[in-house]
Amino acid sequence: MTQTFSAITWNILADAYIKPSRYPNCTPEDLEPVARRALVLDTVAELNADLLCLQEVEPDAFQDLAKHLQTTHKGVYAQRGGRPEGSAIFARTSLFQIVHHTTLRYQAQGDGQEAQIVILKTGDQQLAVASTHLKWQPEYVSPQNHVGRLQLAELLDKRAELAPNTQTWLIAGDFNAGIQSCVLEHALANGVDISCRAQRPWDTTNINGRRRKLDFLLRTNDLTPSPRPLGVKLGRSTPVMPSARRFASDHLPVTVDYTLRTA
Repeated sequence: MTQTFSAITWNILADAYIKPSRYPNCTPEDLEPVARRALVLDTVAELNADLLCLQEVEPDAFQDLAKHLQTTHKGVYAQRGGRPEGSAIFARTSLFQIVHHTTLRYQAQGDGQEAQIVILKTGDQQLAVASTHLKWQPEYVSPQNHVGRLQLAELLDKRAELAPNTQTWLIAGDFNAGIQSCVLEHALANGVDISCRAQRPWDTTNINGRRRKLDFLLRTNDLTPSPRPLGVKLGRSTPVMPSARRFASDHLPVTVDYTLRTA
């Protein structure tokens, strides 16, 4: 038997981090918090995903999302240590039951990073889902000293402890690292694969004039992915992100449909 569901990962861009100097191509209207929040909620409604794994979620944003999704989804939230935002996961209640949730505070803490983890039950099958935002490091940093790689390695190493008797994992987030990085290399060598290999276009952000894919959904092999097209081909600085009428964040949401083999 199989179970199908959709999942997104999306860094929604915390209001606390918006500074006009960081977004020289944006107008004041593009950065206005109330309009951006409304666009976040509209985008979530349009995506209509069964699982939402979100980063840079401030407490009031989580409350707005929870209210917006209250008839269809249940959510959990963890705030980063010493930071105004954190990670959230929302699961569609008609498909999933939240069995347990916990927060992994990384030992290799760059800026209070954490992983929000839920164990979900669908039918007789359990699925562990993590939403995380890893520490950025320059490309010249060695793998042994790369904080983002150390954080992801800790999450992968602790899977059995965090979700006993759960073999199926989905790890979503803003990894602040590309596919050729030591972060992704470590993931691929340790039991998870990239869900979005066939996704085109590829890049999810063009911050500072650099178009890159930083947002990933990693999966165990019992999850078969069908990535949806991003729908937007990013240039170095185009389209402008965020923008008042189209893009609520400086990251694009990544959506993947999954088939889970159940007992």
